[in-house]
Amino acid sequence: MKSTTTALMIISFGILALFLVFFLVIYQPGAGMYVRADKLQDSPERYTEFSLEDLEKYPGIKEAVMNPGKDIKVPSNYHENITEFGKISSNNGTNYIKVNNEYYDMHCEFAD
Repeated sequence: MKSTTTALMIISFGILALFLVFFLVIYQPGAGMYVRADKLQDSPERYTEFSLEDLEKYPGIKEAVMNPGKDIKVPSNYHENITEFGKISSNNGTNYIKVNNEYYDMHCEFAD
């Protein structure tokens, strides 16, 4: 009887270990959408001008502008806002923006 109990415990721990390894493999804490604003020294030829009030509609972009050079993870409920901002940039043919007489090169990345 004792060997049966020991065997069941070993099998149970083995199955638990497999589940743990499986979930650790699929868990990706860095996955998501990131934006970054790199501050430019010179004004680009083409840019889209925004005020800080305009950026209230795009909280991820605003945070990136307030923290230049830092990758900002965008919460999933704001992904549509970033997509809308991307359409504005695409329609203007530039990733450069001007906010309060400062110029930024905007980057949007998806990490899987």
